[in-house]
Amino acid sequence: MKKIMNWMTAAILICSVSVFAACSSDDDDAPNKSQTEAEKNRDIFIEHTRAVVKDLAENLNFTSWETANYYNLNFNQYVLLNDEFENTVLGAFMTEVINSLKPVEEGSELANMGFENYVTVDLTNFNYRFTMNDDNTSFDVKPAGDFEILLNGYNPKTKTLEKGLYKLLLRTGGTTMTRVLPMPKMDGVAMVMVMGSEFQFALSNKINGSWNDDFTGIMHYQVPEGATDGSKGFTADAVINSNILAGTVGEKADKSTLEISINSDRVNGHANGQVNWTQNGRKMMELSVKESGNDMGGISDLDLSKFDSTSSIFEVIGSILSTRSIDEAKLTLLDDLTFTFSISNIQKLLEIEAEYRTEGRQYADKETIDQYTQKMNELVKAQISCKATNQTLPMRLATAPVGIDYWSIYEIQFSEQEYLSLLTVLDRKTFAYLLNIMDHSADHMQQGVIVVRQLMELMLKLNNMLGDFTSSQK
Repeated sequence: MKKIMNWMTAAILICSVSVFAACSSDDDDAPNKSQTEAEKNRDIFIEHTRAVVKDLAENLNFTSWETANYYNLNFNQYVLLNDEFENTVLGAFMTEVINSLKPVEEGSELANMGFENYVTVDLTNFNYRFTMNDDNTSFDVKPAGDFEILLNGYNPKTKTLEKGLYKLLLRTGGTTMTRVLPMPKMDGVAMVMVMGSEFQFALSNKINGSWNDDFTGIMHYQVPEGATDGSKGFTADAVINSNILAGTVGEKADKSTLEISINSDRVNGHANGQVNWTQNGRKMMELSVKESGNDMGGISDLDLSKFDSTSSIFEVIGSILSTRSIDEAKLTLLDDLTFTFSISNIQKLLEIEAEYRTEGRQYADKETIDQYTQKMNELVKAQISCKATNQTLPMRLATAPVGIDYWSIYEIQFSEQEYLSLLTVLDRKTFAYLLNIMDHSADHMQQGVIVVRQLMELMLKLNNMLGDFTSSQK
């Protein structure tokens, strides 16, 4: 986590001032005026940077994350890890299968494949309501306008357990993809599964007596034209909105929007991803990553299904960073401060950083740590931009004493001769605000991002459930 913070908290640039020799007394004062102006710009930058961190710490509201985590835990327990739910879905599935049995048309593609009859399972129109029973052990199922799951839950208003208090609604569509499978234990029968590239969802509660959509969103997944899977690349995006009323989970109301997009070109070895978080009308955070050489991992090989509700946000970030190089990564806070960095060889950097940490724990001297500092500087380039002050400043790593040890710490270049360590730019009070942000966000973000994965996994589970059932019957 420290190394990620080191990379992300990069900063530096400088308006260097050229000194021209002249004869007049006004020209003689020019160097002093330039120096005064540079010092003024430095002070403005430092003051504003500290103010942005303070603003972020004081105005972060994690009500949406907290609510998402609550839904996440409940759907883990009662849906994704519940065999009874799977059995109920399969029962409805098989009803659809039996009712759609039709003979294959002569000369059709299915006929040429050797099938005599076929059934159609259209997941874009698989509309049933699954209602948890009173003892939370199984589900009742009925046809509905959409795919719905109703869960029982504790109502903080009435302080009682209530039936059907929470609801998940799924609606699939977009570009349809067709998959043909042989029907189990039914020779000559094809099963035609129709799946969509888009699905919408809503997570709602009835705590106040009527339904309120805590979360709504839409997700897309596309593969290149003519491809049947994402082996050559894919694009995925999601927009998730929250509208949390005060008293639902905490005392604060919250309206947030989380935008996620991933574009992977595995043929040419490039990928990019972006995450934007807007809260109560303010752009809190924007993160974008452009990478190459991702045949070793990174965004293109990011498998969200391997992360469960105990996974850390840093494990997800670490998987994104497990690639050969990052062409550019940007982190923008409050639509103002932007940290930009590039890493030419991540694997090499991780090796150097590990050696550096080992030496540091053994009380290495300044000269030893400085060797690692220089090696890391060769691999990492970084800068910080401030929109409000219209400044962009480069950064470099430098070896500095911290207590009895020596650390590689970024410093900002404010002039040709002046470098200031982040320990100086971000004073003790500002570091305290950073610690506040990390402390308050860690638990919520640890599981919050996984909610997206849970929804994707639920859709995949519904899509693959019948296929798994087919395999088990062979």
